Amino acid sequence: MSTDPTMPVDLPPSWKIWLKGIVIGDVSIGLLYGACALLQTIGVYDTLVIPSLFLVPLLGGLIASYFWRTLQPRIGATILNTFWMTFLALAGSTIAFHEGVICLLIVSPLFYLLVLTGACLGRIWFRTDTTRLRVTLLPCLAVAILAEPMTRIDTKGVVVDELVIHAPAAKVWREVTSFPEIPSAPKFWLFRMGLPYPVATTSAGDFVNADRKCIFSHDAIFTEKIVELVPQEKLTFDILESPPDPELIGHLTPHRGQFVLRSNADGTTTLIGSTWYTLHVRPVWYFDWWTQHIFRAVHLRVMEDVRRRAES
Repeated sequence: MSTDPTMPVDLPPSWKIWLKGIVIGDVSIGLLYGACALLQTIGVYDTLVIPSLFLVPLLGGLIASYFWRTLQPRIGATILNTFWMTFLALAGSTIAFHEGVICLLIVSPLFYLLVLTGACLGRIWFRTDTTRLRVTLLPCLAVAILAEPMTRIDTKGVVVDELVIHAPAAKVWREVTSFPEIPSAPKFWLFRMGLPYPVATTSAGDFVNADRKCIFSHDAIFTEKIVELVPQEKLTFDILESPPDPELIGHLTPHRGQFVLRSNADGTTTLIGSTWYTLHVRPVWYFDWWTQHIFRAVHLRVMEDVRRRAES
């Protein structure tokens, strides 16, 4: 082995450097999610905690770019390798965290853009200066990600939809309290891709504390209990148990549902459906948009079938 400082130093092939950045960046992301799960298990976090999807992939992209710095990659190469990094991370999450396909479909655009943002920032950050001060940024961000869940307040929301039915409230009410299997095929595109959708509801009776079951496709059943009932006006039920579906676990908890009937002067009835829920994922602005989009599709599928039966 030559010790002559004038001799060129052999570097590993560029594909090995790219692969090293991709793998270590993805492993770092997985370790952060795993560390949060461990801290929750030992009681550091009071409630269900998933690290912010805004911070974690950003750090993964920064870490990858640190290993890619010697290649001085062009933006096109960074975009392509960020794609492979995203693909590997999402594929790994299906194995390690049992994520659902629909969940990954929802997450993938934001995840990719944030990994790419981190990689592009690192491409500039580490290009000319790889001093210890700048490299220290990475573990500091990791600590911030682990601490971030401690600062959270549960994010609760409600989705409300209305539908006018050309039938009196007395007739609509009979179709709201429970309903047979919905015969129509799902129209919503995520339902068509495999997201569970409502097919029927059963009820032990029209009285407070009566048990209900909202049956979704793929044998997914929500166990419910009536907590408020005003005939021909209002039906409110608490959601006691959600099915163990990978699209829900750890991401979203629905708490309560409600139907309100409002009689109109022209003899029609306005049916108002509401669902209250809590989100466990960040950033809220992104996932809350998807949550409301999905709940609206659930409401309208049920409410449109109520209208069909009430108007027939």
